[in-house]
Amino acid sequence: MKIVVITVLLLALNSTATLIHGQDMAYKKENLWDFLMYDVRVRYGYAVNYNAYFPRPRFGRELRTMDGESVTLQGFFLPVDVTGSAFVLSYYPMNMCFFCGDAGIETIVEIIPKQDHVRRFQRLRTDNYIKIKGTLKLNQNNYNHLIYIITDAELVEILKH
Repeated sequence: MKIVVITVLLLALNSTATLIHGQDMAYKKENLWDFLMYDVRVRYGYAVNYNAYFPRPRFGRELRTMDGESVTLQGFFLPVDVTGSAFVLSYYPMNMCFFCGDAGIETIVEIIPKQDHVRRFQRLRTDNYIKIKGTLKLNQNNYNHLIYIITDAELVEILKH
């Protein structure tokens, strides 16, 4: 009898932990910008190979659990180059973003679209407020990319032109 009661209690506790983790992950995904901006410490270190200073992020525990997760994110669209092949999603509009204003690098996300969505991103205009979905990647070491990357990105909708 004791074994049955203990087994039932263990199963109940395990399912409760799974439920809390699922709710926790849903909260993180719903408030992703908060985690991107506040669960990271960014310091700049010198890279000898590039002869320049680059961001060296330290991602918090909560944010690290999001690495590799499918996410949806809203923000201001910024084309980064004239060829139309590099895109960024920013928490702030262009005049206040990391590139033109005083915002930190944690307020922008690199967009690497799915192959069949590249043309949709190329048609967007600067500061269109959009919703995208894709896989979040945290980048600590590759200086050729931003600290946050959304891979396999799809344009869900344009929320404001």
